Amino acid sequence: MHNLKSAIRQLFKNPGFSAVSILTLALGIGATTALFSVVYGVLISPYPYSRPQEIWMPGLATAKGEQRMRPYRQDEYLQMASSPAFSSVMSTRPGSLLLGGDFAPETVRAVEVSTNAFKFLGVPPLFGRTIEPSDLRSTGEAEPVAVLSFLRWQRLFGSDTNILGKTLRLDDQLYTIIGVMPPRFGWWTDNGLWIPMTIDSRIQRGVFPLLRLAPGVSPAAAQQQLHELQLGFAKVNPRFPQESFLTTLSNYLDMTVARGSMQHSLRLLFAAVGFLLAIACANVANLQLARATSRAREMAIRLSIGASRSQLIRQLLTESVLISLLGGLLGLLFTFWTTHLMVALMPGNFVPNEARIQVNNYVLFFCFGVSVLTGILFGLAPALHLSRPEITKSLKDDSRASTSLGGRTRSLLIVSEVALAMVLLVSAGLTIRSFLALKNVDLGFRPENVMNLELDLPPKNYSTLAQRNQFALNLLERVKNLPGIEAATIGFGGLPFGSPDFSYFLEGQTEVQARRIGLQAVGSDYLATLRIPLLRGRMLTSRDIDLSEQVAVINQTAAGLWPDGQDPIGRRIRLDELTKLPSQIFAPTNLSPFLTVVGIIADARNDDLQSRAQPAVLLPFTLLAPPQRTLTVRTHSDPNTLVNAIRAQVRQVDPNLPVNAPRTFVDILSSETAQPRFITLLFSFFGVLGLVLAMAGIYSVLSYTVSQRTREIGVRIALGAQRIDVLRLIFKIGASLVGLGVALGLVASLAAARLLSSQIDLFQVKRTDPISFLGVIALLILVAAAACFLPARRASRVDPMEALRYE
Repeated sequence: MHNLKSAIRQLFKNPGFSAVSILTLALGIGATTALFSVVYGVLISPYPYSRPQEIWMPGLATAKGEQRMRPYRQDEYLQMASSPAFSSVMSTRPGSLLLGGDFAPETVRAVEVSTNAFKFLGVPPLFGRTIEPSDLRSTGEAEPVAVLSFLRWQRLFGSDTNILGKTLRLDDQLYTIIGVMPPRFGWWTDNGLWIPMTIDSRIQRGVFPLLRLAPGVSPAAAQQQLHELQLGFAKVNPRFPQESFLTTLSNYLDMTVARGSMQHSLRLLFAAVGFLLAIACANVANLQLARATSRAREMAIRLSIGASRSQLIRQLLTESVLISLLGGLLGLLFTFWTTHLMVALMPGNFVPNEARIQVNNYVLFFCFGVSVLTGILFGLAPALHLSRPEITKSLKDDSRASTSLGGRTRSLLIVSEVALAMVLLVSAGLTIRSFLALKNVDLGFRPENVMNLELDLPPKNYSTLAQRNQFALNLLERVKNLPGIEAATIGFGGLPFGSPDFSYFLEGQTEVQARRIGLQAVGSDYLATLRIPLLRGRMLTSRDIDLSEQVAVINQTAAGLWPDGQDPIGRRIRLDELTKLPSQIFAPTNLSPFLTVVGIIADARNDDLQSRAQPAVLLPFTLLAPPQRTLTVRTHSDPNTLVNAIRAQVRQVDPNLPVNAPRTFVDILSSETAQPRFITLLFSFFGVLGLVLAMAGIYSVLSYTVSQRTREIGVRIALGAQRIDVLRLIFKIGASLVGLGVALGLVASLAAARLLSSQIDLFQVKRTDPISFLGVIALLILVAAAACFLPARRASRVDPMEALRYE
């Protein structure tokens, strides 16, 4: 308590020093705590489920690749559930249902779950009850009951808790609402609902099982037993890999959307914010070392009257920790603001539905711990230095009590700050260059004023190929005639990304192992809608669409699949999977696997922004009719202004059909760059903060140097030194510190760039990118010169008489 009271007195005795130190630490601690809140919410504790680290997912690995999340037949799932290796097994089957009745038509995410799923996950409802075994009839048919997600409840009923027993019309069937889940529960959906799964071996759609191991069973033993089961599955299930495979058990925490690139990004950012905190600590340590001059006599008196060195160190560390705790307290305000900023910038597709990024008790405890450790870290060197003053010299004259050790330490700290700032800035420069290259990549199509709208056709109402095609043709004709519509097409796949890929063979060539090609079902105005050039041949015509002709257009990359000298136009490509389509996709009964190539179009990005165009084949959308269709329109102005007009046309064709997820191509491309944008902005933010703190450190050290050498500078001027000579002297001191820091930072930045490139994709940018390195060096020199200028100018204006009188 005595040390604490003394520390508080010192705090108020030097308000300027205290304010600068607290503000500096607030920036470092606040940024570190904010990023920890993201790491905790996304990586450490992303789920509300009971013991998520004990949840496992079965899968397999073949020579073609690993299938960790793969569908299993219901009978396979039931065999897993009866295995003694597992204490509990649940299954999930995602889907969607058409919401109607008293509500506007809307396709709602409806996740079927086994009746033990909610007990397996261990999350109680907000109110009501969850799905239970009693919701499955003895015949295996599920009762029509539904559990709502929190967002769906809020959207349909507001905060009304008197909804239990009410019904929702889903796919023309009434479902009774039995419960509502809490906000954080988001199993496969955060805006949908859950219904019990019917157990019927005739249902072809697969399920995704999850396992908990039986007590005493190790993952290796469970994996061996599961392998025996999967060998049996392969004998009777033709969709199971028939080649040799290995069975895998993957922990659920290792399979979330927050893993992979997002995990690497957060780890890199956490390292970056650690550098920022180190710069802040070095800055405050420098300030304390500068203040050591005025306290050297005080420490000498304390030692001379009997204080031990350990007592002095304890006192000085108490002062440091007090300043750090106040910095942490102020930093919490910065934490709240920065956390909200990070959440706003963070791409939603890379974060689990259930994750909640907020300043909770764990984050507060982390902030407290970091504040204490930071206080010790930046206070230790000044404490050790001040606790061993030259007693005789300090008692005689306290104005120049700084020792050479203190000066070397201050210089070392400045060099470290510059080096760390350079690492941050180079990392930011590389990510900025990569992001700009990604933003400016040649897409091969024009995304401006283009929009996608999703249409889900209820299978009960559209149970034939003719019904589905007639709907699409009628709607397309209506939409094309709307004022403001320039072009429109309908189909599925590859608009602009995400087309399914089929195995293919080229007619006339010796068959080798099947290769994959992207398939897009489109209309005749596809090229006009996306503005992709036609290189040779012709595009699909309205006649091709109306008659479901078996013709195709390929992209330039696909044209390169034919041997040199062979013209693909007029030749045929075989897609065997056209005759093995899933049951929900309708096709003509006489559909042949052969398509005749009639045209070649220019390449366009059809996989993702960072990958070159993949081979693609375009066929008439009337050949394949899935229940989901994508309507794509190009407008003369903002396409969002025509959404209601398009909805009106859909209602005229089918009053009960919803229009889902209208998204412009600009928005789609923005989501593709969301993660690079996130890491670029945060690296830039931390780099700028690091630069500001490092330059503040240079300024403080040079200002202190000028104040300590006032008499020397006055003597120099009295003996004839010119103002330029004094400026050169101070700039030389600053240049030596910055130059050494840049040299060390260059070496560290090369290592950091190698680590950065191994963790995230630097698109079209080398890790030794000269523009990034030279730009950062130039920026550091420029800002350092600005930081040196004010102390140097003050030194050059020293009045010799005043300086000598001062001494």
